[in-house]
Amino acid sequence: MKSSSFLLLILLVCGSALGAALPGFRVQSLGVTKGFASSIAVDSRGTIYYTTTSGDLFRFVDGVSSKVAHLPTEAIGDSGLLGMALRDDRTAVVHYVNIGQTADVVSDVDLETGDERVLHSFVGDVSFPGRAVPVEHHGGNPTVAANGDVFVAIGDYGGGAIAALPAWNGGKIWRISPDGTATQFARGFRNPFDLAWDAARQRIVMTDNGPVVDDELNIVREGDYDGWPYTVGNQPAIEGAVAPRYVFPKVVAPTGLVALSGHNAVLSRGYLIGAFVSKAIYWIPDVDANAIEPIALITAETGSVIDVTEAASGEIFFVTGSAIYKLIAPARGDCDGDGLVNANDIGALALELADAGAFSGSLGCDVNGDGVVNTDDEAALAIIMRGRARSVRAR
Repeated sequence: MKSSSFLLLILLVCGSALGAALPGFRVQSLGVTKGFASSIAVDSRGTIYYTTTSGDLFRFVDGVSSKVAHLPTEAIGDSGLLGMALRDDRTAVVHYVNIGQTADVVSDVDLETGDERVLHSFVGDVSFPGRAVPVEHHGGNPTVAANGDVFVAIGDYGGGAIAALPAWNGGKIWRISPDGTATQFARGFRNPFDLAWDAARQRIVMTDNGPVVDDELNIVREGDYDGWPYTVGNQPAIEGAVAPRYVFPKVVAPTGLVALSGHNAVLSRGYLIGAFVSKAIYWIPDVDANAIEPIALITAETGSVIDVTEAASGEIFFVTGSAIYKLIAPARGDCDGDGLVNANDIGALALELADAGAFSGSLGCDVNGDGVVNTDDEAALAIIMRGRARSVRAR
């Protein structure tokens, strides 16, 4: 393959994103969680935090979990402590369902004292406030914009029709200002677990779990109606509804989602999505591409992926229900994806340049990181190998 977009190359050699994982990605186990984990976040100093559905928020350092706070909730069905995002190194924003399932609560939590400050409480049953709603489909992680606004998605409580009704809080995305004022941003969602605010384009990128084979990736703008329960997945969109940006061809159950910051040398753009059923992490380099095809980075190497996040350093971490992991990308030059940059990669890169897509190379084949695999990468790899040879001789 003399010269091509490396992203196109990935699609050619890997086929469907829901098939074999991209070579070269590895996982490193960091330790177990204390309870069933529901979210993970990393502060600017690299400290990991996670939540459990039973209501606990933990700090995780060197494999040891220390409880920071407990929120008044109980883990029943899709209820409990559903997710977290960091406002700053001192404050977490959490989303949980209160005991009795009468409201979805979004709060600030002081990560030093454990104190809670309720930002907004969303009544479950607006026709009879105080009456419990079903424990299903309450949503998940909030996200925090640079101006301090919090976005959170609440599911339809399993009730379907309320997602389309503006008067109900379920089935909606909400924007909460720092003073606690909540504004309905969009409606028509079934069971969304995570979302990311794209400030440059004033929109939300999010996933939504479908009832059958209808798991979606959505781009949502203020005032949008996304169709549920009257349309879902690849069904014809009803009048006034916005169609999904992408529909997974089989059930994956998307969970965590993170917008990549550009600080990871290999995964420098796009979004990562964790998946519960397929136990995978998918990479979408460009949500605005004409044809989206999520690329599986890992599949079934761990338990079900609950949430994924990126540290300020560019390191990628994720959590299953019971353990925390680091996702390790192939280094520049690791063309055969074995975790090493050595003479074997010279042959692998030669195959990548000549095979017309038959050799399944890793992202490390793009040695110079320009998004294209060509003879420039041979020159870049030669420089790396000469540097290593000099280092060996110096010893």
